[in-house]
Amino acid sequence: MILVTLFASLSFSQTVTNQNTTNQNTTNQNTTNQNTTYSTMINGSKKNDSSVTVINAVGDIDCFNHLDDQIKSDNPDLFIALGDLCYKPDLINFTTIYGDLIKENKLACLVGNHDSDEDGSSELQNQTLELCEDHWYRKIANDTSLLIGLNTNGDTESQTKWGQSLVTNGTLMKGIKNVFLLAHKPAHTPESHHPARDSTIGMLSGIESNISKSVQVYEISAHNHIMAESSNGRWFISGAGGRSHYDAETSSEWSYVNTKNYGYLQIRINNTDGNVLGTNFYGLYGRLLH
Repeated sequence: MILVTLFASLSFSQTVTNQNTTNQNTTNQNTTNQNTTYSTMINGSKKNDSSVTVINAVGDIDCFNHLDDQIKSDNPDLFIALGDLCYKPDLINFTTIYGDLIKENKLACLVGNHDSDEDGSSELQNQTLELCEDHWYRKIANDTSLLIGLNTNGDTESQTKWGQSLVTNGTLMKGIKNVFLLAHKPAHTPESHHPARDSTIGMLSGIESNISKSVQVYEISAHNHIMAESSNGRWFISGAGGRSHYDAETSSEWSYVNTKNYGYLQIRINNTDGNVLGTNFYGLYGRLLH
């Protein structure tokens, strides 16, 4: 767990791709000129600190708790919904509640098993793919960090090849300090309700093995309804969006496991040098949990 407060200027850029493309499309930069204090960082994440890019991420979402209000209060540069988007027959609740973030292009999402025909329906799957896309990437934090969103209910073999083509593209990877692999189902998880599946392990490891050793690689997933951070500080489970809780315990591999609270993961990245300044979990009302 890292907690740093900085004062400088922020430049947030993002690139979104459709399936099987490795060329950067559009870059949007937003700059703010407000500062933050240590106390506001403690009480709920980003408070308009213009020196960092802030990402909030959580999956297994209940649309009728305080999560959406807290996300809007945090005002992150990007909110990533890690799949299982409200557990309804359609996405009306989700797109209504998070509509402002969608319009502002400040929301990215992943397909979860309850958003697909595995535990949902083909109609819901089509809606989710239209909103979230099958897989995507964005460059953020002044092009120092790369987000790669993957569909663990999709064709994992083709996505592996697509991801490999991204991380071996010298032009795309120029200046990248961090790669965040995002998937609803985890490749690494504490022992819990859902074990890691071979298809997910193969996809993420297949991409990661092609990333330069000089780049820091992080995995962020949900699926298990817990909050957890690995001892190496590189793997995160953020599945405590309010649906329910699963059992899990700490171990030598997982130093932080929370099965009692609902909340979300927040990542903060320095826009100047790409250093990851914070990997913290917050509760639904902005209380720092870890």
